[in-house]
Amino acid sequence: MQKLQGGLSGRLTLITAPAGYGKTTLIRQWLATNPGAAIALLALTDQDGDQARFFGRLGEALRTSVPRFDASAFTPFDTGNNAAPVDIAEALSCSLAGVEQPVVLVIDDFQYLDANPLILETFNHLLDSPPANLHLLLASRTEPDLRMSQLRLQQQLTELTMEDLRFNATETRKLCSALDQPEVSQNTLDSLLRLTEGWVTGLRLALLAARRSGEEALENFAGHQPDVMAYFGDIVLRGLPDSLRGLCLQSALFDRINGPLCDQVLRHSGSAVVLEELARQQLFLMPMEHEAGWYRFHPLLRSFLQTRLEREAPELLPELHSRAADSFLKMGDLHQALKHAQANGQQLLLANVLEAAFTAWAREGHFSGILFWEYRLQGNPILLRTAIAVPLICSLILSGRFDQAATMLEIFRRRNSGEVSADHHRVLVRFLALYLELFQNDTRFISRDDYDDLVQHSRHYDIYPLCLCMAAYHHLQHARPARALDYARQGQEALKQTGHHFMADYAGLIIALCHRSLGRPGQATRVVEQAYSTMAPHGANRILRSTAMVVALYDQNRLAEAASLCNDLLPKLNKTSAIEVIATVYLTHARCLFASGQTDKATHFLAKLEHILEPARNQRFLSHLLAERLRQAWLGKGRERAEILAQRSGLARKLQTGEWDQPQGYTEQRERQGLATVYWLRAAGRPSTAARILRVLAMELRETGLVSRALVIDTNRHLCEHANDQDSRQTVNNLIHDYGLHNLTRNLFDEAPGFGSLLSAATGQGLELPENYLALYGTLLAERTAANPAPATQLTAREQTIYGLLLEGLNNRQISEQTGNTLSTIKWHLKNIYAKLGVSNRTEAVLLATAKDRRKHDA
Repeated sequence: MQKLQGGLSGRLTLITAPAGYGKTTLIRQWLATNPGAAIALLALTDQDGDQARFFGRLGEALRTSVPRFDASAFTPFDTGNNAAPVDIAEALSCSLAGVEQPVVLVIDDFQYLDANPLILETFNHLLDSPPANLHLLLASRTEPDLRMSQLRLQQQLTELTMEDLRFNATETRKLCSALDQPEVSQNTLDSLLRLTEGWVTGLRLALLAARRSGEEALENFAGHQPDVMAYFGDIVLRGLPDSLRGLCLQSALFDRINGPLCDQVLRHSGSAVVLEELARQQLFLMPMEHEAGWYRFHPLLRSFLQTRLEREAPELLPELHSRAADSFLKMGDLHQALKHAQANGQQLLLANVLEAAFTAWAREGHFSGILFWEYRLQGNPILLRTAIAVPLICSLILSGRFDQAATMLEIFRRRNSGEVSADHHRVLVRFLALYLELFQNDTRFISRDDYDDLVQHSRHYDIYPLCLCMAAYHHLQHARPARALDYARQGQEALKQTGHHFMADYAGLIIALCHRSLGRPGQATRVVEQAYSTMAPHGANRILRSTAMVVALYDQNRLAEAASLCNDLLPKLNKTSAIEVIATVYLTHARCLFASGQTDKATHFLAKLEHILEPARNQRFLSHLLAERLRQAWLGKGRERAEILAQRSGLARKLQTGEWDQPQGYTEQRERQGLATVYWLRAAGRPSTAARILRVLAMELRETGLVSRALVIDTNRHLCEHANDQDSRQTVNNLIHDYGLHNLTRNLFDEAPGFGSLLSAATGQGLELPENYLALYGTLLAERTAANPAPATQLTAREQTIYGLLLEGLNNRQISEQTGNTLSTIKWHLKNIYAKLGVSNRTEAVLLATAKDRRKHDA
C-alpha cells in the first residue's frame, strides 16, 4: 500500500503477477484509502481488446469519476478504427487539460489489451508525452509491451511484482482467522508457505481443505498451480455433497450467476442460500459489484471447473447451454443468451435466439449489438434468414457500411428461403433498396413516387410503419414539410403500436423538424419537451429525444443548458448513431462554444465533425458545416481564413461559373452552400453580390413550405441591401408581419449576423417587444445596443416609467412588483436605458438626472 501511494509521484505504476496473487484486492484496498481523489477505475474483460469498446469504456470511466473531464474532446469518433495512436493520446490529453487536480487512471487486467497494437501504442504516446496531471496504474498478469526503459532511468516507474504480493507468516495467520480456520502449527505453516510461495489463492485453497479434512490434509499439498488445481479437485470437491458439487461444476458455465438462474438452468433448489455461503468463504465465488445477489468465480477456479465438467459429464453441456440460452433470453440478457445458444452448437437454436435478439435490438435502436454478432457470425448462412437479414441490413445502412449492406441485400434478393411469401419478399427487398438509397445517396435523391408507392404496397406487412417513417424523411429532405408531417404522424402512431420505440422517436424528431420548418417553433418545442420529460433513463431513444431537446434549448437562447446536454450526448454518439443526430449535436455545440468566446475550441470541434462526415461524403451536412465555418471565420475577424475556405471548398469557382445567376430547384445542400458563399462575400466586403445570391435563394424557397429557412435568407437579404437604412423599425416590422415574431429565434440571430443590431436599433426607434420575448432574447439586443447608445429622448414610454421608478430609489425587485414585469425583463430594460443614456450603471443614471435638474434650477 505504501509503495502504491509513493508511486503517485511518477508517471506509471505497474503491478505484474499471475492470477490469484491479489492484484485486484490490493487495488481496491488502496482505492478505499483515497476516497476523495480523482481516480478512474477500469476493470477489463476479454471483450475489451476491441479498441472502440475499450476507448468508449475508458472515456465513460473518466467522465464519471473525474470532475471537469472534457468529454467533448475525447469522443468515440476520436478513437475509431482509422484514428492514429498519437491522435487518440492527444485527444485524451486535451480532455484532461481543464482538470485542476491530479488524476489516477487505474486499469486492471491490462493483459487483455496485449493483442491490440494500436491501444498499446496509444499508451506509449501517453507515457512519452503525458498530461502533467495524469498518473497511470496498470495491473497485468504479464508485463505489457510498453516502452518503459526510459521511465526506469528517470525514476518515473514504480513496479510491484509477485515478490511484493507474496503472503508472509503473519499475513497467512490473518488469512486463517478470516477463513475461520483453527490455528495451524508453525511447522505446517512454514511448509505451506514454502510450497505455495505465498500465493494467496493457493493458501486459501489449502486452508479450506484443512478446515474440511483436518490439518493432515495439508501434508499432501503441492504448491505449483497445476498441482493446486488437481489438489482442489481431489480434496475440496470430493468433500462436498453431491448436490453442491454439481452446482459448482455446472454453474461454472456462466460468466456470472445468481440463485434463480441456478434454480432454473441446473434444476437446483435453494441456490441463493448456497451461493451466499460459498461467497462468504471467500474462495469459490466473489460478489459482483453493484449487482446484489450475483456472483462470479475466480477465473482460475472457473477454468478448472469447466474442464472437470467437460470430462465428467460432456453429455450435459448441450442441454445446459440450451436452458441457459432460454433463461437469459427471458431475463432480457440477449448477449448471454446468444453466447450460450452458440455454445450449444445447434443452428436452429442459435437462429431462433438471434431472431429474437435482432428484433429487440432493432426496436430499441441498439444497432451496435446487431453489428457485434454479425461480425462474430461472419459467413454463417443463418444471417440470411428474413427476420435476421432485414434488421441487419438496416443496421449496416444506418452505420454507413453501404457497400456491405448492398452486397448482403443482393444476396438476400436472390435467395428467398420460403419463410415469407414471394410478394412479401419483393416488398422487403424494395424497402431495403430504397432505405439504402435514402441514406447512401444523401442529397442526390431521385425525384419520384417510389416512397409513396412503397407505403401502399407495404400496408399488409410488418414494415408498413417503417415505410411511413421513411417516406416522411424523404419528403422532408425534398422540402415538402407538410406532406412529411402527415406521414410522420401516421408512422409514429403505427410504430408505437408495434413496439418500435426507437423509430417512433425518430418519427417524433421528424415531426419537430417539420413544425420548425413550417415556422412553428413553439409547437416544435412543445413536442420535444413533452417527449424529453417522459423518456426512460436509458436506451437509444434517449439520444434522439435529447438531441431534439438540444435544438429546442438553443432556439430559446438557453445556450448553457444546450451545451451541457451536448456534453452528455457526445460520449454516447458513435458510428451507429443517426447522421442527423451526430451533425446536430456537433454543430450546435460548436455554436455554443463560439458564442461563449471559445473560438479555437469551436474551430477544432468543426474539424472533428468534418473528419466524421468525410468518409461517407455526406454532402448535405458537409454544406451545413461549411456554412458554419464561414460564419465563424467572418465574425471572428478572420477574413483571410474565410477566403481560404471559399477557395478550398470551390465556392469562388462556382460563383465565377454562374452557379447563382439563375434560380434552380431547391435542395438543402444548395441553400447552405449559397449561405456559406454569402458569409464569405460579406467578410470580403461585397454585400451587393451577396444580396444577388440571396435573391436567387429566396425565389427557390418560394416553391417550398420552409418558412424558417425563407426567414433566414430574407433577413440576410435585408441586411445586405439596407445596411445603412435608418428605418430599422420598419424593416423589422416587415419581417414580423411576414414570418411572425415567434420565428425570430436564436437561430436567426446566429445565421443572419447583424440581425441583433437591427432589432436593437428598431427598439431604439420605438418598437415594443413582448416581455416573454425579451426574457429569452433581451441579452442579445442589449449587447449590441450598448455599443450604439441612442439619445435619452428615445426612451420608450415603458422605459421612461422604469427610469422614473429608478430615480425614486426603488431597487430592481421593487420596480418589478410596481410594474408587473418579471425581474429578468426589468434588468433588460435597465440595460437598454443605460445604453440610450450613455451611462454604464444605476449610479451614473441617477447622477445624470441630478445634473439636468441642477442646470434647470440654475437657469
